Amino acid sequence: MRRLLFALSLAFCLASLAAASAKRRPHAKSSHAEIAAVAQVETAPQRIVHRNRRTFEELDVTILSAERAPEGDAGSENLVFDTAHPVHVVHDLTCGGSWVEAKRGDRIEVKGEYVHPPRGGDLIHFTHPAGATEGCGRGDAHPDGYLRLARPAATAEAAGAPSDVFWATVRPVVARRCAPCHEKGGKMYARLPFDDPNVLSSHADGVRRRLKGDDLAAFERWLTTLSSPTSDVTNPKS
Repeated sequence: MRRLLFALSLAFCLASLAAASAKRRPHAKSSHAEIAAVAQVETAPQRIVHRNRRTFEELDVTILSAERAPEGDAGSENLVFDTAHPVHVVHDLTCGGSWVEAKRGDRIEVKGEYVHPPRGGDLIHFTHPAGATEGCGRGDAHPDGYLRLARPAATAEAAGAPSDVFWATVRPVVARRCAPCHEKGGKMYARLPFDDPNVLSSHADGVRRRLKGDDLAAFERWLTTLSSPTSDVTNPKS
């Protein structure tokens, strides 16, 4: 009888330990998906050491735009990324992540695994490089992630950054209208190469005289994206 009671007690203890272990791993059953997003920082980052002795940069953000990243686990098909409430970012510094100097109101780019635990408190983790260090959880089981300040081109107001506008709209115009003199091999190229945006901005008046209609309008729009465009009315004619 004592042996039977002991066996039943042991089985009960093992079952309890298994249940407790399952509770400590809520993400195993949580909805999740790989995400690439632009977000706004809501709380200043904090450096936090977890019980596993790994160090993390943690902060809350509001997601401004997001899409499912094609890499990694397909995740939960019906998961909806929360853009109305703060989401917690857990960025692993021990496993290859670099500290990001961010303050409230900054925009950041983040890529990692978005998790929606059943009890709430959505988070994004695995934002560090994959397989960077031994003993880093899932290691190569997750794709590369990142956490970084948003580049100017990632925001709507800077979608037309000067260099992008130049190569997309201005460069084709001058290559067509000012060839062959100001293109490679032309007699004016050594002194006034028109594949150099600095040359065009510093000789704006001379360029204006060569353009008209939509071509001139494209050039003027590019000039407005420059912080302090200058002009030079002495630009020689080719």
